[in-house]
Amino acid sequence: MRVAVVVVMLVAVMMWGRCEVVAQEQNVDKRRTVSVTGVGEVMASPDLAILSVAVETTATKAGDAVNENATRSAKVATALRGMLTKEDKLTTTSYSVEPRYDTRPRGEPGEARIIGYIARNEVQVEVHKIDAIGGLIDAGIGAGANRVSGLQFTLSNRNEQLRAALQKAAGEARAQAESVATALGVTLKQLISATTSTGPIFARRLDVGMVAREAHAPTPIEPGTVSVSATLQVTYEIE
Repeated sequence: MRVAVVVVMLVAVMMWGRCEVVAQEQNVDKRRTVSVTGVGEVMASPDLAILSVAVETTATKAGDAVNENATRSAKVATALRGMLTKEDKLTTTSYSVEPRYDTRPRGEPGEARIIGYIARNEVQVEVHKIDAIGGLIDAGIGAGANRVSGLQFTLSNRNEQLRAALQKAAGEARAQAESVATALGVTLKQLISATTSTGPIFARRLDVGMVAREAHAPTPIEPGTVSVSATLQVTYEIE
């Protein structure tokens, strides 16, 4: 009989504990909340330029196209390296040798015929001295490069700008929550949750694709500014 009483008491304790948990969960679920999202954006001057320079050669034989490309590419790499510091980088990003076909009028029968080959060697330059980028373009073209593309201005480290963007996002989120609370006639209480997300650096890109010319004026480049953004989603309890 005593055993039965103990069992009943244990079951009662367990049920009471379960009811208490359920009651707590229900209380949490019944809290009135408001959720808002704040966005912060910071503009900054770039401190890193990324430039792609390529040498493209054509010949009737693949070997001739490759040999000419190798000679010119070596001169371009030497010219570019001479303008870089220890912090800068020069890397090969792509190399290809492809057939070049004759162009046939539409509807004309017959298969396209290979009339030559195109060799292409592209290198990417990362330079921290922004005002040197125009000179790099000129040096690359002067050494034999005939393709310039993918000029991009960005930040080497965005931590400082990201913190500032998060602070702006937090201020904007709080202001929005207060505006909503005022409009609804309620009062903000404690902060329940906060979730952050950061976007990519909106780097400034310039379309500088070109074929090298025999003579040209010094290339002017204006880097402008880049954007760093952050988003903060917050939920407040209201009463």
